[in-house]
Amino acid sequence: MNNNVLVTVHGLQHEIDDKEGIQTKQTGNYRLVAGKHIISYKEYFKDENTGKDAIISNLLKISDDTVTLTKRGATNTEMTFKKGKTHTAFYETPFGSMQMRLDTTRVDINEENDKIEISIDYGLDMNYSHVSDCTINMIIESLD
Repeated sequence: MNNNVLVTVHGLQHEIDDKEGIQTKQTGNYRLVAGKHIISYKEYFKDENTGKDAIISNLLKISDDTVTLTKRGATNTEMTFKKGKTHTAFYETPFGSMQMRLDTTRVDINEENDKIEISIDYGLDMNYSHVSDCTINMIIESLD
């Protein structure tokens, strides 16, 4: 895979979003380090509350059966997905922190020469209350 990649992330909270969800496409950088795929990319958006431009720096680590997404900036958290495992972390926003729990039921990782496809199903709890069952689909593909 080339160093320059396009990262497409489509997230769906089944009880809230119905079928549309949220999708983002960003360019990023790819590295293979000690057998792990490492992808870094930034999300740019306008903060609806302040009207200011905001940035979230993302670091995606992919190994054989585990995906970890670390976010720093406008929001801060680390989410680890491994089938059958529960991950607890804080989700920090400008308005305060919430305890987040992820119960992962499926992690599918499909690797090709110039593309990695990931599909994850998980339950999301915030502050000890179930919010939604969720799906994240990610495609990381080489740019020319």
